[in-house]
Amino acid sequence: MAVKGIFFDAAGVFYRRTESTEQIILQALMEKGIPDTVSPQDRQRMRELRSQANTGRVGPDEYWDQVLLMHGLTSEEERKALLARIDKNADNVVAFPGGREALAGLKDRGFFLGIITDTMYPFERKMHWLEKVGVAEFIDRVTCSSVLGFHKPEPAIYLDALRQANLTPGEAVFVGHDANELEGARRAGMATIAVNYDPDATAGYYAQSLVDLLNVPILQTAHTQGGRMYSDMEVIFIDVGATLRVMVKDGPYQAQAKQQIAALVGTTEPAEAFCAELDKRYKIYRKWAFETLLEASEKELWTRWMLPDYPAEKIGPLAGELTFLYRKTMGRRFAQPDAKDVVLELTRRGYRLGIISNTITEREIPQWLEEDGLSQYFPTVVLSSIFGRRKPDPEIYQEAARQANVDPARAVYVGDNPARDVVGARLAGFGMVIIMPEPGDEDKMSPAEEHKPDLMIQNLSDLLDIFPPRPS
Repeated sequence: MAVKGIFFDAAGVFYRRTESTEQIILQALMEKGIPDTVSPQDRQRMRELRSQANTGRVGPDEYWDQVLLMHGLTSEEERKALLARIDKNADNVVAFPGGREALAGLKDRGFFLGIITDTMYPFERKMHWLEKVGVAEFIDRVTCSSVLGFHKPEPAIYLDALRQANLTPGEAVFVGHDANELEGARRAGMATIAVNYDPDATAGYYAQSLVDLLNVPILQTAHTQGGRMYSDMEVIFIDVGATLRVMVKDGPYQAQAKQQIAALVGTTEPAEAFCAELDKRYKIYRKWAFETLLEASEKELWTRWMLPDYPAEKIGPLAGELTFLYRKTMGRRFAQPDAKDVVLELTRRGYRLGIISNTITEREIPQWLEEDGLSQYFPTVVLSSIFGRRKPDPEIYQEAARQANVDPARAVYVGDNPARDVVGARLAGFGMVIIMPEPGDEDKMSPAEEHKPDLMIQNLSDLLDIFPPRPS
């Protein structure tokens, strides 16, 4: 379902304060020689009070006064002075860069823009802060916990905001920084985008800044990147493992493959033990391949690395079948559920498709494409086992672009591994890199700065939100 509305958290997304209230309290305690120690019971009481304040049942002054008391500030006069300072500091909001630019761009694309905010302050004061940081004029509706009577991460506050906007959860996105609030939105059925996010935040998409929201796939209605149309891309190269296909464990399937390997080689060892030794040798080979960015041919793999203690003249002719079977010992592979539909639709829209894959097999991928009726849609298939170089070596990407007769700047690479796929594609001059991380893989979902892709997607179908039909 197409996204029609975008809802944002306020504090931590559009603005921060020059000094947090917690810092003010800690400084006051230090000046008075009071240790910053609060009992577990009082910590729980603070959380309960905060919930009451955020739902309008306790005012800001009463909340902070009770907090100061629990911290050991017993002088009423001192608390009163500190409360005045806290109240004044609440207005000292500073904008995060890019808020106006991001909202202006999203508004131009036709999105409904809303705020879902937890606050103990009145609605009017919240609006004052949004005006102060220059984003209020773009906001269509603000849902305030202190007015509504419940707060994040309860799904009710998200659902009420959707009701007021006349949107379904499937038509809306929540943009936030807090892990619990993002999870609350997800439980309410909304898509999620993390920005300025906490280390433990998990979301469907990640933006590295407010302006970067304009590049998030599900927010692409103008389909632009850096002033260039995504439809300017001519060829979309896609990885296979964990991108076009996934692997699942299948005990009987894997055991049968091990038996077949043992029979083919003619070993007298039990198949399980024989293949366990192959696994050890394969790890040594993999380490060499990762370090050198070289990929052995099937024949070299088996005669040099996997079975060097067997006669090369016997093993060499069997190498292709052995590789095919050895891959089966790892698990059964299936195409992603949406793979064929996405491939057909991208082709219909005028894009040429290709494959660039690190793999030890020469036969498996072409055979799969043929069996699934996809061969005709991938005229360019570059496999490291045939080319001899592996990602992230830029040469394998450049070879694919050469075979497809496309300027690398007009080529896209879609993979799953930021550390490998982003670096290699960019060194090769590719115009765009898209990463589809495996669910639950935190390292891939939050890559290092040097491995940031242009876009991150959750499934292959998201590509249809990014690439419109190419001009005739």
